[in-house]
Amino acid sequence: MPRTPFDNRFLPAIAQRAIMYFYRARFANNRRTCYASRAAELLLTAAEAGNISAASMLGMVYYEGWGVPPDAEVAAHWLHRAAAEQHPLACFNLAVLYDNGIGVTKNPNTARRYYSVAARAGCPEAMYAVGTYYYWGHGVEPDYAKARKWFRRSARLGNATAMRELGRLYQRSINGGRNSALAMRWFRRALAVGDYKAATGLGVEYAIEEDFPQARHYLEQAAEHDEANAMYLLGRWAEEGWDTVPNPADARFWFREAANRGHERAAWRLASFEGDTC
Repeated sequence: MPRTPFDNRFLPAIAQRAIMYFYRARFANNRRTCYASRAAELLLTAAEAGNISAASMLGMVYYEGWGVPPDAEVAAHWLHRAAAEQHPLACFNLAVLYDNGIGVTKNPNTARRYYSVAARAGCPEAMYAVGTYYYWGHGVEPDYAKARKWFRRSARLGNATAMRELGRLYQRSINGGRNSALAMRWFRRALAVGDYKAATGLGVEYAIEEDFPQARHYLEQAAEHDEANAMYLLGRWAEEGWDTVPNPADARFWFREAANRGHERAAWRLASFEGDTC
């Protein structure tokens, strides 16, 4: 749960103490510690008095079960209270609940509305979510220019997933043509902050350029971090012999590794190796 500023209009000292107790509980990684219980009590006091940030935080305390029994409906209640005052993090978290039907009736349109409020208030995760709505056309007309705009805003605020998706947009020739340099720039930025799916994107770029040592380096780096698509691509590489003779044994190995992680195309290729494509 990201740290939130507390609202100084209502019981600021209590809100500060609640945050202190909460982070002591988080440090101990114990949802049932006395610190978590005390944090929940103080947050409730501040939230009932009108402290909006306390209400937002209390919603996530109930959602995750810190010091209280997990209760998604109570979580949604407090997030609604804070979201009514345009609290960015509350709007984002409430959008997630509506997106997934947790504690509320699933409603993608309501989710999109709350994501949009949070995005306009500067929440990078919400900006990314709005971008995905435009990218996939969920409840809106697909608009890749708007998707790119929101991904870029999110990426510039440090969201690694948005950086990676920007890379994919430039890699896939979507709305404006393929741009390998920009694709690699955003993949590198995402990888630098720990998004190993971006290493797969870099591997693909180097394979397109036929720089096979670099391509293998990045695909293997992604595979080492459990990225199933990188494993699948290594299987295709071994099957087809992109830079050398085909190696069916290696192909079978990588397809099996990817299939074991739920990669459907890898499972199909593995079945074809084993003579079972029905």
